[in-house]
Amino acid sequence: MASQSVLLSAPAKPARRGGTRRTSRNQAIWFVLPAILVLVGVYLGPMLYALWASFTGWVLVMPGSENDWVGLANYSEVLQSREFWSAVQVTVIYALFSITFGLTLGTIFALTLNLEFFWKTFFRSVMMIPMVITPSVIGIFWKLLYEQENGVFNHALAAIGLPGIPWLSLNGALPSIIIMDVWQTTPFFMLVILAGLHSIDESLIDAAKVDGTSRWQMFRHILLPHLLPYMLVAASFRCIAAMGDFDKIWLLTAGGPGDRTTTMTIFTYKTGFSAFDIGRTAAIAWIFVVIVLLVSAPLLRHLFKTATRDH
Repeated sequence: MASQSVLLSAPAKPARRGGTRRTSRNQAIWFVLPAILVLVGVYLGPMLYALWASFTGWVLVMPGSENDWVGLANYSEVLQSREFWSAVQVTVIYALFSITFGLTLGTIFALTLNLEFFWKTFFRSVMMIPMVITPSVIGIFWKLLYEQENGVFNHALAAIGLPGIPWLSLNGALPSIIIMDVWQTTPFFMLVILAGLHSIDESLIDAAKVDGTSRWQMFRHILLPHLLPYMLVAASFRCIAAMGDFDKIWLLTAGGPGDRTTTMTIFTYKTGFSAFDIGRTAAIAWIFVVIVLLVSAPLLRHLFKTATRDH
């Protein structure tokens, strides 16, 4: 009886954690597998097909040309093309200035809407409108604003006795599409930075106010260091998106006048659907992927390092 009571009162051995973790991991793989298969089929498959096409002389109007292996000839022609480097320059200028101005205005609006004033919720809601409008609608809308003869902007200038501005001229087209993009993307920066402002410890702000900190000192030494990771997140996402903008620019200027607003995406589109050179178009697309990765990698690497250090 004593031996039985000892056996009954003996504590049970703990289950092996390694086996449980391995089992749960195997089960998780089955839940993720359908999504992985969809991503492989939708993204990786076409990308590999485009990579193969970039090594061919495939032209749509030349049947059988998809089997003409040309090696690196498409890449060599693209990299030696003046039009390609002009498109790269336009894309970099467009992305750099639109992100800079959008981030600056977004920060100003976020700091303003973080204050307490009447109708703050209403103005915050109104500020979100440009961000939710379809880019194609934005392109048409701004074309009506920029029209030389009957555009809204020039009509307003004429009403106060000022001459009209050639918004979509050789020298004005690129700044005009930058203004359009800043108008659309400023709410995005504002929303991200506003979220960062709401995550600041209020006791820190109160202590700074008690110490007599000025508004500039509070922004420089308290708010800005806290908001910097949020700014990097917004700039990283917007950098990738800005370099891929197509629809609103195409509807506003179609890449013109000349090639003043021909970005990488528009240059790729013209090569594929004007010259029907699919092999060269695929080569441009892959070079564009490399450029986007090179431009966005430093921002993303710094972001991941910051996140790892904080945790």
